[in-house]
Amino acid sequence: MSTRTRPELTSDLQEAFAEFLGLEPSEVATDQSIDELGMDSLTAAQLAVDIEERLGVSVFLDDLTGRETIDGLAASLLGERDR
Repeated sequence: MSTRTRPELTSDLQEAFAEFLGLEPSEVATDQSIDELGMDSLTAAQLAVDIEERLGVSVFLDDLTGRETIDGLAASLLGERDR
């Protein structure tokens, strides 16, 4: 993954989620639980592939169906990058 900042990665993730949910990015709160966004498991699996292709990071299905927020996911992904 390139050297994105947390706000940049959060914005990229927000856009990816919005596209898959058929929403505008501004309609996807980055501090809301991903679980509350109403994504089903098929959409989450497709989104995980899209995120990997777009951003070059691997996302587990559990990351997209749990209580994590988009902002928290970005922080987690950035932490993994430094390992």
